[in-house]
Amino acid sequence: MCDNLEKIYSMIGIAKKAGKTSTGTLGAKTSLVRGRACLLIMSGDIAEKTKESLISSCKKRRIPWLVLGGDRYNLGVCVGKAYRVAVTVNDRNIAQAIIDCIRSMGEEVESTGVVEWPK
Repeated sequence: MCDNLEKIYSMIGIAKKAGKTSTGTLGAKTSLVRGRACLLIMSGDIAEKTKESLISSCKKRRIPWLVLGGDRYNLGVCVGKAYRVAVTVNDRNIAQAIIDCIRSMGEEVESTGVVEWPK
């Protein structure tokens, strides 16, 4: 696992400890609908139908999203759960720090776009 991916996972963990995340598909969807989410992060092995549903919610509300190349277990461990396919970061500053980390690698991030992280 590359250093920047570990850095992103640690930032998600910090957001979790601060109480600024919603985890799981249902939690992420609720956070998106209620306007609390600032960034949606999905695992690379998320089901296609679930992914489309979450992305459509993001597009409606102009919330950026990110698909990490790791699996659901890596994403779950960073929030203290067995596995999770979706996590929302509900703090603007932490979400911006994650986006800045991705941009520092030369990846392009749009305001409403997907970044496919390599496995």
